[in-house]
Amino acid sequence: MKNILYIYRPNGRFMNETKEHILKTSLLLFLQKSYKEVTMKEIVTKTGLSKGAFYHYFVSKEDLFREIAGLFFSMGRIDYSEFPQDSLYSFYNQYLDSIDRSFEQLYGLVDSSEEEAISLNLFFILFEAIARFPEFMKMELEEYTNSLDAWKKVIKHAKETGEIKSSASNKKIANLFLYCTDGVFIRYLNNNKKASYRDSLASAFDTVYENLKV
Repeated sequence: MKNILYIYRPNGRFMNETKEHILKTSLLLFLQKSYKEVTMKEIVTKTGLSKGAFYHYFVSKEDLFREIAGLFFSMGRIDYSEFPQDSLYSFYNQYLDSIDRSFEQLYGLVDSSEEEAISLNLFFILFEAIARFPEFMKMELEEYTNSLDAWKKVIKHAKETGEIKSSASNKKIANLFLYCTDGVFIRYLNNNKKASYRDSLASAFDTVYENLKV
């Protein structure tokens, strides 16, 4: 878990182990139930801490949920600065690898037996966070804007070098890839995990890419 929390804390400082334990325990409860169903009493009991020890770190369920949501959002961020810019194909494969690492980090927070619960309830946690805390909607919009700019840049270069041929705008092509990311994930949740999310998304990206080369 320390690796996850290191990402969440850009200053490089690891969280106190007790706080890590609280976050992990609470995360499992929020994944298994809705925000409204989980009570502070239940969380405190599950952690095995005294009320005094628990409230030293979090004063309310809302405070705790905000930090958990922040953890999710931080893991979903993609750093495009080191992505290859000379090839759209290489770029989107780096993107796939980055998403795959995010899922590995997420699954690393819980036991493997809880992976399905994560996939099914992750969106509910994020939507709940956006509804309760406006700052997360701002974070989501900023991430989309950054992603769109990065994709548009590499698509423009791919057109200039002849890697792809399309009369569609760079923005429309970029959104096609980005929308695939969300759309494939929804289908992935409903296909009984017959293929990994990365493989499913790679297949969609490859199809788009091959049609852009025509």
